[in-house]
Order: sequence, then C-alpha cells, then structure tokens
Amino acid sequence: MSTADRRLLAREATISTAVAATLAAFLLWATPPGIDWAAHAYQRTFLLQHGFQIWNNFWYAGRNSFITYSLIYYPLAALLGIKVLALASIAMAAMAFSIVVFGQWGHVSRLSSRSFAVLWVGIIGAAAFPFALAVSFALLSIWALQQGRRGRFAVGSVLTLAASPLAFVLLAVVVSGAALARGSLRNVRVQIAVLAGCAVGELLLYRLFGDGGRFPFQTLQLLPGLIFCGIGLMVTRGVAAAKPLYGLFWIYLAALLTAYVVPSSVGSNIERIRYLALPLALIAVALRHWRPLWLVVPAVVLAAVWNATPIAVSFLRVSSDPEASPAYWQPAIGYLQAHLSPSWRVEVVDTVEHWPAAYLPDAGIPIVRGWYRQSDFPQNELLYDGGLGARGDEGWLRRMGVRYVLLADAPT
Repeated sequence: MSTADRRLLAREATISTAVAATLAAFLLWATPPGIDWAAHAYQRTFLLQHGFQIWNNFWYAGRNSFITYSLIYYPLAALLGIKVLALASIAMAAMAFSIVVFGQWGHVSRLSSRSFAVLWVGIIGAAAFPFALAVSFALLSIWALQQGRRGRFAVGSVLTLAASPLAFVLLAVVVSGAALARGSLRNVRVQIAVLAGCAVGELLLYRLFGDGGRFPFQTLQLLPGLIFCGIGLMVTRGVAAAKPLYGLFWIYLAALLTAYVVPSSVGSNIERIRYLALPLALIAVALRHWRPLWLVVPAVVLAAVWNATPIAVSFLRVSSDPEASPAYWQPAIGYLQAHLSPSWRVEVVDTVEHWPAAYLPDAGIPIVRGWYRQSDFPQNELLYDGGLGARGDEGWLRRMGVRYVLLADAPT
C-alpha cells in the first residue's frame, strides 16, 4: 500500500470512527433504552450480585445463564457499564469495517464504510449489545487475516464466539465465502481449523448446558434474505474484484436455508446481517461502476429498505413504550414481595417489550418466562397454540409452580 493510500485509509478510518462514536453517544445518552436493554441490565445486575453463576432460578422456572449466550459481554458490562461498552463496540466496529473494506477494495469502498458508520449505530435501537461487541471482534479478526496474522485471527475468533455465537456464525459465513471465492482450500486451512475448533467447543457447551430452545423462522421472514442474496449474486457475478462478495452471498444463502429448515436457537436471527445490507450493496455496485442502472439502483434501494426497516421499527417501539419505567411495575412488585412464598413463582402475561422479565427478577421475584423467546420452546410452547383452553392453561400453571398471575394493562 502506497503512502497516499495509507493516508487515505487513516482518514477514512478516523471519519468512520468519529461519526459512529458521535451518533452512538447521542443515542445512548439522549434517547430511551433499546428493546433488549432491560434484559442486559438485569443480567449485569445478576452478575454483580451473585457472581458468574451459571444457574439462574428467576427466569424460565430456572435456566442456565451466560454460558451459551455470551461468556464475556456481561463481565465487561459489569466493569465498564452498558453504555460505555456499547459506545466502544460500535466505534471499534466502524473503524475495523472501514479498514477491512479499504484494504480489500481501496478508495471505492469509501461510501460503503461511511454508510456503515451511520447505519451500524442503529443496533442501539435493538440494544443487541453482545452481538455488537462480537461483530467488532469479528471485523478485527478479518483485518488480522488480511495482514496474515493467523494467531490474532484465532484470538479474535474465540472472542467473537465468547461474545455472541450468532456473530461467530456470521464470521464463519464471511470466511467461508472468501474461501469459496478462492476456489481452493490451500491457504485457508488454518482458518477452517480455528473455526471448526471453536464450533466444536460451542456445540459441546450447548450439549452440556443448552435448554433445547429454538427461535422461530417464518417463510415471510426468509423471503427478504433470499431476495437480498439473489440480487447480490446478480450484481457480483462476473466481476473479478467482487469474488469475495460473490462467495459470501452463496454461503449466506446456504446459511439462511439451513437456519430455516433446521430448528435451533438461531432461527430468524440469522438475518441480522441485514444491518450491513446497504454497505455491502454499495461495495458491490461500486465495483461494477454503478452499471447497468436497471440492476444497481433496485439493488441499492432494496438493500437500504431491508437495512433501515429494523432500525426504524426498533426506535419507534422504544420511544412509545409505557411499561419501560420501573415505577410502572412497583405496585405489583410491592404486593408480590409482601405475599409471595419462596416456594412459588409468578407468571407475567407477556408484554410487547418483555420489561417485567427484567424488573420482577431484579426484585427477587422468580417468573416462569423471561426475555428470550427461543427459551419458550419447547417448555412453554403450548402458550403459542391457538387452541389453549382454561384446563390446559391451569395444568401448565400448576406444573410451573405458579402462585400468582400478573396481567398488566400495557400492550400484550
């Protein structure tokens, strides 16, 4: 890389990092908490109060915490605080993304890296902070690969998995896509060995501590991802510089179909790559010089819509949620603390944003359900059956050891 290119890279990385950090700071400190915020706040509090306890008796009639969801996020959040860690994760991801795409494609990646700096901040609306932390590690791992630092790639892969198994899956998709583009396993054996070793370790943890939960993945959720992959393949086909993207779209297509067919805790979460949809599309069309317009314009528009939709929905939901305040739940908490025996649990009829899953356990009140929908299956699957009657409901409450049922007047 020439001196001029290094200066341009430093400039782009600085701009992307500064933009992402500024926007993230504003959203973190000046807007309502994101959708999953309370879940992370509760688990951070649980860690501070009880240490790294694997078993948590306050969610889902008892479940394993941390070990299969995120090993390192909550200790780091306890040390730095949720907001500071989120800010660092987002800024680091923006910096690493700009370096990775510039290192691969040069100055044509500038629009892509800047769009990532703006759009990636939208993850704050969902408050998917373990995933955000893991993505920053994943991007640093890819950067290490570009530099030929296989040891650093191995460390980054382990950190990615420890922060979020979902992000590790997406890292494996990217690395596999690059290997497919090469058409040979000659120079990727170390990467494959590292990823395979991490995957085996994670599967062992799920075997030992998993709850058998699964996250739904409906056909209507699958279709946008298939369209994104299809258009991506059309845009990158035959473009020599876009071979890594071409391989990525093929591997991601396979990952989508696998997650759809095979029930697992991943489910429709595999589509979280949509937070990078527009930056990826902008690279793809730039590599073919924005021609032909009939192909590249729809590709960019559809990617932008798919990218922006979850961000807009997240912020609209959190800005109008009446149940987010602790004061809303205080009367119920006070009553339950005065009347609930330690031998019983509480069933809270689920609300739109699941806030009671944070406030009641934080007050020492065990509940039957919790924050993560995938953990409802198969234990609480009957609650999703339209034919559940009074007898079935009563039987389920008795099996779960429920003494009180709490029905809020917030949206359910």
